[in-house]
Amino acid sequence: MRCQGCKKPVIGQYIRYKGQPWHPACFRKAFVPNCIVCQKPLTSRYLQDYWGNRYCISHQHYATCTSCSRIVCGPVTGGGMRFPDGLTICNLCTTTGVTTNNRAAQLGIEMRVTLKTLGLNLFQANTPIRLADRDQLHRNSRHDNHDEHPLLGLAIWSTSYAGKRIVGRQFEKILVQSNLPENHFRTVVIHELTHAWFFYNNPKGIPLPLQVEEGICVLVEYLWLKTQNTDDARYRMKIIEACEDSIYGGGFQKALTAKRYLKLSSLCRYVLENQKFPSRLAAFFYD
Repeated sequence: MRCQGCKKPVIGQYIRYKGQPWHPACFRKAFVPNCIVCQKPLTSRYLQDYWGNRYCISHQHYATCTSCSRIVCGPVTGGGMRFPDGLTICNLCTTTGVTTNNRAAQLGIEMRVTLKTLGLNLFQANTPIRLADRDQLHRNSRHDNHDEHPLLGLAIWSTSYAGKRIVGRQFEKILVQSNLPENHFRTVVIHELTHAWFFYNNPKGIPLPLQVEEGICVLVEYLWLKTQNTDDARYRMKIIEACEDSIYGGGFQKALTAKRYLKLSSLCRYVLENQKFPSRLAAFFYD
């Protein structure tokens, strides 16, 4: 009898599978996947990333790309780079990394146009975009839940008071993590531009509940990603859908439900007026 893998005679021990003989080594090669890192056959317990790369648990000390989440190693990404601020970007993502403020500004203009097509027009509003490292982002952040939701972008504005009365408000800039690949950068920028839209359309300066505003900003990311027919966009949509964070994930789910009742521009104006997501009945009478 002959092995169904190599077609050579079977002598000694063999594996019978679906009635056919296999050399043990040929069977493993055909049916047991190898680790993408060390090429050894995987055991019953192994790790697998979104992209289908399977690797031994013993390799879990390898870094993963901050942008695409692939394991950063030669066989998968051709290596990568760890930046001084702790950002890790694989070599698949570094090819389109945004490294200059000029390129950041160009992409910002592009995403303002995209935001307008989604129904949120910033007109001539000032929204300068600057690159920043992780430390700068954290120093300027108003929130502290970044362990669960990594901080990659930030909209910054200032408010002046006379007593408790607001007498002045100014949008200062948008900071975005440097070295992100362009499509990831675009996703972060459109999120922060939505924060800018809320700033400019909220002259009284009454802050929205965090879950409401962040939920809609993530929804805008998602709506843009849906227009992109790429594996990268589908990956980022899956990340949004699976997020369990109560602010970003929970807010997105509520915003997505509300979007079934109102178009995006009406939904944003509703939450500005009411400080909450609409129910189906409330949306029916609002629109």
